[in-house]
Amino acid sequence: MARDGKSDMKEGSYSNESTEGAAGAPTAEEGRYKSIPSILPLAPGGVYAVKWETREKWAAPLQTPPVEYSPPLGPPNPENPLCYFEVRAGGYYLGRVVFELKADACPVTAENFVKLCEFKCYAASMFLVYPGNWLRGGDFTDLDEVLYDPNDPEYFDFATLLPGAARGGQSIYVSDAGPYFADESFAISHDKPGILTMYNPGAPNCNGSQFMITLPNCKPTALDGTHVAFGQVVEGWNILSALEQLGDARQEGETFQRITVETCGVVRYGKSGEGGV
Repeated sequence: MARDGKSDMKEGSYSNESTEGAAGAPTAEEGRYKSIPSILPLAPGGVYAVKWETREKWAAPLQTPPVEYSPPLGPPNPENPLCYFEVRAGGYYLGRVVFELKADACPVTAENFVKLCEFKCYAASMFLVYPGNWLRGGDFTDLDEVLYDPNDPEYFDFATLLPGAARGGQSIYVSDAGPYFADESFAISHDKPGILTMYNPGAPNCNGSQFMITLPNCKPTALDGTHVAFGQVVEGWNILSALEQLGDARQEGETFQRITVETCGVVRYGKSGEGGV
């Protein structure tokens, strides 16, 4: 998988491993991608408020060993879009995660995610972790100030381009009716890890930019019928599954290391199969 967003995956193939040093991963010459440990952990009582041994543990790079995983909805449909995130935790680059967007089932919801990736809206956004349930991300109004640079084209300058953006992020379908769009379909269940689904604040038809990714042991009854599942992880699951250990057992989303989408983009746009940015 190349850093420019073009995929070297064969049609219908995928990998659950993404490690630094593999093809497309950062090189020593790519100074922008060098590991710069963050000194701004999110969790109260986190790495800088506990005894030294625990500090040392959580300040170290997160390990992302290979894990057994198959995309929960089956091999990617070659006519569906693929998008990617480059992920950091604690300032260290972990690798690339690739999503298939199920445009064949939820075209409106898939298009929302694709466009937000295309325009780099998710770059420098952060993940929350709810162990045993899901990861949550996509709030492009709350960014990692260590990485975010509004003058860098890799980042979406929402403060200038969307000065009235809804707190918490918004969809591409913003209108006079509001920043959200309607629930499209509840056909896809949340019964396996790796399902990409829309976050909402507990009310119907409130889909914006935020999303969730199911983790092992997530109970489908918590999300089925209320959240629109619209995609799946097809590459880099070892990265996302490793993030679960950074979550706080209090289920408040706080993490022991700051988890950031360094950049994002489109691998391919869909039926044409053409590469993205």
